[in-house]
Amino acid sequence: MSEHNRKIILAVTAVIIAAGIFFFINKKQSGKDTQQYTPPPVPTQLLTLDAKERQLKDLLSKNPENRDLLFELATLYFDTKRFSEAIPLYRKILKNYPKDMDTLIDLALALHYTNSSEEAAQILKKATSYEPDHQRAWLSLGFVLAASGKTEDARVPLEKAIELEPDNPVGKEAARILGIISRRPS
Repeated sequence: MSEHNRKIILAVTAVIIAAGIFFFINKKQSGKDTQQYTPPPVPTQLLTLDAKERQLKDLLSKNPENRDLLFELATLYFDTKRFSEAIPLYRKILKNYPKDMDTLIDLALALHYTNSSEEAAQILKKATSYEPDHQRAWLSLGFVLAASGKTEDARVPLEKAIELEPDNPVGKEAARILGIISRRPS
């Protein structure tokens, strides 16, 4: 092989190697440049809840004392475990409707879930005095007392909830809780 052919082969080999290195480096860098971060999709339920919250807030800005809108927004917060945001709304409703049973019960449960079980129990005792036959109020009082470790105090409200209607879901839940606390050592 001649010296000239050797130089050509060597030059072509060098160009091929250089082109390969250039191509490899360029591809690696261009992959980084064109690669875009795609965030995971937001669950549709969260988008729906966010839209619902904005809608309710907008309606409340036009009618800030509307009990139903306040309750609906408070319920949205309660259902999404945003109890601290629900509590002031329930309190606002109670300023105009102090004996609103649904609001009293939900306020008490929200307070319980934010570690204010004593206040929750007091509100539920007041609710049962307003409507002594309100089964859900008795169940909620028994639940809050039982969950707070006051199992003996929880028995009477749970028994009252069962007595009012043992076969509906509220009565059955009261019986279930009573069964649990009855099995616990005192």
